Amino acid sequence: MIQNIDDLNKRLDLYEQNGPAKLYYSLNRKANEMADLLNSKSLNSLDLGDPKDKTFERMKIIWNDASSITTAITGLAMAIGITGDEDKDVKRNQIITTPESIANQLGDNKAQDV
Repeated sequence: MIQNIDDLNKRLDLYEQNGPAKLYYSLNRKANEMADLLNSKSLNSLDLGDPKDKTFERMKIIWNDASSITTAITGLAMAIGITGDEDKDVKRNQIITTPESIANQLGDNKAQDV
């Protein structure tokens, strides 16, 4: 199976992203889609007498799963420190932490003079 460089670079890019942050934003979008879907139907407009109409049962599945997806979204956000900036959160931090980089963050640049 021969692959070109572009395909390999695309695959490599996936490993250089912050997967949990990407998952957070994906789940958050799905939760919004679920809410839009639930809001698009009024329970008053459903024909509950029609045995072929499965709309109510399908809506129940969505709202029953809403709690678990909300818990997952909230847990991911707290665990990985979501900032709300998707591009920043998904892009993996490429800075290597060293004693010098910590000192620089604290404003002590003396380590650079040595």
